[in-house]
Amino acid sequence: MQFWLTSVTTILSSLLIYYYFNNTTPTQPQPQPQPQQSQQPQQPQQPPLSKSNMSTISKYIKHQGSILPSYFFSHGGPTFMYENDSFGNKGAWNKVKTIGHQIKALPATEKPDYIIVVSAHWQSDAPNTIEIGTTWANDGNGENSLVYDFHGFPKHMYAEEFHSYNNAAVAKAIKSKLAESGFKTELTDRGIDHGVWVPFKVAFSGYNTLTNPQPDYKEKRKLDLPDISVIQVSLTSNDIDFNSHFKLGQALDFFRQNQIWDDVHQKYLKGMVICSGMSVHNLRDLGLSMQYMQQNPTAKGLPYVKPFNDLVKSIVETDDSKSGSSSTTVISQLNDLKRDPLLRKAHPTLEHFLPLVVACGIANDAKQNVKEIYNDELGSLGWGIYQVGNNIEAKI
Repeated sequence: MQFWLTSVTTILSSLLIYYYFNNTTPTQPQPQPQPQQSQQPQQPQQPPLSKSNMSTISKYIKHQGSILPSYFFSHGGPTFMYENDSFGNKGAWNKVKTIGHQIKALPATEKPDYIIVVSAHWQSDAPNTIEIGTTWANDGNGENSLVYDFHGFPKHMYAEEFHSYNNAAVAKAIKSKLAESGFKTELTDRGIDHGVWVPFKVAFSGYNTLTNPQPDYKEKRKLDLPDISVIQVSLTSNDIDFNSHFKLGQALDFFRQNQIWDDVHQKYLKGMVICSGMSVHNLRDLGLSMQYMQQNPTAKGLPYVKPFNDLVKSIVETDDSKSGSSSTTVISQLNDLKRDPLLRKAHPTLEHFLPLVVACGIANDAKQNVKEIYNDELGSLGWGIYQVGNNIEAKI
């Protein structure tokens, strides 16, 4: 344990030295604004059957239109919020920003009413248990608080804001569906961590403390997602159990395929799922990577980063024209990775890889392809972004 704490301290120190060497003096934090009240519900729709003869999870209708894609984001750290930060990735920033614009610009009939998010930064403490984030405020429909789960960064990063609401009907439906799929489930009063709100801030908000000023705390401001709720779902405690996380993805695909009834807002809700991790995530090698790139000026990352990104792409980027692209092959190949030393070089711990396993489960259940839509490397980090299903760009 002492060795581990010493290693973590060394890594964070290296990161801070690198960050301060490459960035300007931060601005002062802004006061927290007061969130605007929840939007008014749309015109009521009536469910086809009464509550007396339908359970929460069975109150759904099949989508008659197209199914929204899912995404795997590489979210980096809090530095990812800033387009030109030297420890972020501008290409990944632009791709996530574009995806967010596409989602917000969808017609009302196609836009998601909620987004379920699986982040690398929340693993349940209990075995075989998935926790679903909620808030006790407003009977579970209150604003999501933010978890600033990063340490030692400049003060302005802790003043960053992202405002979204939770949805009790969705959280309860997720709990029921995951229980039906064999998971132990819990509703947990918890805010969204930086694996959620940092990439979502890039995707959906137009301000941060270093660019466009955040609104004064006395001003009433709109939500960053005024008509889309955000519900975070945890990973399990076992980060070597790829099978369970693949199964989690299969279960969450239900919410892409089906609409669920919300009694509070008196409407059916359409869902979307986003997974957030990193294609390569080795903080232990941050210091080593800085030295390596100084000695090798043309290198973008350590020697294992691009080979691992390429290997993962070859496994998860399914194609119906390929032989052997079945789910059995995909999960088998993902499990085979655990015997490949390259995996532990790229991911000394596996929590940032698991959301990609979840995304593969979503693809399998939906019988949709996974494709890499962006990748890059920096030091000991890989910036893969993957899409499950069809592009939504043509819809706007």
